[in-house]
Amino acid sequence: MRTKGSTKELTKYDNVIVPHLSDIKQWIMEGVTDRQICERLELSPDTWYRYMREHPILSDIVKIYKETMDDEVEKALIKAAMGYDYEEVRTVIEEDKNGKKRTRIEKVKKHQPSNPTAMIFWLKNRRPELWSDRREIILDTKAQEEERKKLFLDMINENEVPADYEVSEETTDVDAEDSEA
Repeated sequence: MRTKGSTKELTKYDNVIVPHLSDIKQWIMEGVTDRQICERLELSPDTWYRYMREHPILSDIVKIYKETMDDEVEKALIKAAMGYDYEEVRTVIEEDKNGKKRTRIEKVKKHQPSNPTAMIFWLKNRRPELWSDRREIILDTKAQEEERKKLFLDMINENEVPADYEVSEETTDVDAEDSEA
């Protein structure tokens, strides 16, 4: 298919991606994954990623909107970790003695306490050196390494390997049976 006044053929990108750029923005804002976008556009993931490499506008749109959503989620995580106050608005419909209905709006201030799981997640990811469950402790010092090397060389040079063991003179029934056979 040719565009008016142009000799350039429209590509699959022009036919599939360009008309859906605003949809792609919306889908990203809804949290749709790349794989789901591919399904909606009836593209293979390889084609999607190739278009991302070849068309900076698509790559920029995806990057900007994903970063925007990541920022929003981060703000929500911080808010959940810290706790927050909010106002709840309720519409109350009351009936008086005469049967006449009246509408009243109530505003109630509430507090959402901090969420320990959000706190843990934040701390483990932002300060893993202090809060990670996995700790890497290295106790080997240069002096210990040198001492270990010296001991190893001494053992090799003396053709002797000291070991802690005991010699037992007792025989068991199994040993006695083996010697009789």
